[in-house]
Amino acid sequence: MAEARLNYTRFGSGPPLVLVHGFLGGTGYWRPQQTGLRRVFDVIAVDMPGFGGSAHVPAPKTISGYAGALFDLMDALGVEHFALLGFSMGGMIAQQAVLDRPERITKLVLYGSSSTGELPHRFESWAASAERMKREGVEATADRTVVSWFVDGENDPYYAICREACRGANENACQIVMHAIQGWSARERLSEIRIPTLVIVGDKDRSTRVSDSLPLWEGIPGAQLCVLPGCAHGAHMEKPALFNRLIEEFLIRGVESAA
Repeated sequence: MAEARLNYTRFGSGPPLVLVHGFLGGTGYWRPQQTGLRRVFDVIAVDMPGFGGSAHVPAPKTISGYAGALFDLMDALGVEHFALLGFSMGGMIAQQAVLDRPERITKLVLYGSSSTGELPHRFESWAASAERMKREGVEATADRTVVSWFVDGENDPYYAICREACRGANENACQIVMHAIQGWSARERLSEIRIPTLVIVGDKDRSTRVSDSLPLWEGIPGAQLCVLPGCAHGAHMEKPALFNRLIEEFLIRGVESAA
């Protein structure tokens, strides 16, 4: 039986830029990036196994398994080399992807992420989230989680769009990936990441504080760091114009200099 292909959306033209969402996320919350970056990039936003339009796809038991699923999709799309942007959990998947297949990825953006799944400053521990989901279900857990991504909570103009994009996650997949995250770390291997890397974090992030992202900047040779003021975990929606400009300038700089 053929494996189910991951759901994705694709906009624009230019060098491929692949967007990988975080826990409970989906392609829909990249709307500001798909519209803002499509004039420069071939933007491919992916629903990872168990989430969004890929909720029916069985969840891998390891972060490396998620990276493998991403490469399988790129192979099916005929995309050999691409820039990779990973948000939160997606940043962990992105790090693992570079470690597993460094020849495939041209540039790396790690946003609201960490080099380890242990997040001491997260608004609640992964174990607490797992227990809450068992008691209250996946949608109630998403309600509590997504609101923490915005400084203004439900009052942010993009909150409703973000929350809608996070509906439909597979509860079993959520439990599997939370377990995988807790056992994952790339901290001892960051020096192996030898491609241009940009680390982005909001100064009011309640999931990964600036101090949680600093080891990425310090450990990846030549990495750049950007701390976005007045932003929580969902900076790509809180300040989309600023976020998009950062991404565009980082990704095209090398292209222009090589031209």
